[in-house]
Amino acid sequence: MKIKNHKYKSKLLIVEDSSILVLQKKEEKKRFVLAGGFLKKKESPEEGLIREVHEETGVNLTKENIKYYASTTIVDSNKNALTRHYFLLLTNGQKFENKEPNKFKSLKWVKWTKAIKFINPSDKNVIERLFNSID
Repeated sequence: MKIKNHKYKSKLLIVEDSSILVLQKKEEKKRFVLAGGFLKKKESPEEGLIREVHEETGVNLTKENIKYYASTTIVDSNKNALTRHYFLLLTNGQKFENKEPNKFKSLKWVKWTKAIKFINPSDKNVIERLFNSID
């Protein structure tokens, strides 16, 4: 199958005990997203993640702060592909803030079992796999 359009995203899994840090979208329907977003052309998954996390939360990550965890690719019926790269935050202690209040209602810690009810299916699967490997 020939892919018409392939886009890439990097997402950050920020975990503390049984909770995960999520951004709540500014929509009527409750929806959570992980920090991160689309990569620019010629940007590595790590570079895109560092840029996006800074834009959304104000935190300055380095490649030493993050560890690759997993990737997923979904191809839709129109032959458009979306690959998501997931990274774990290794060192915390930095203060995360909602730096894009026009896009996000809040940034908050949510128990992972609650968060997955309001998050997209790809992120949900990765979060479940992560926490099930910890338990």
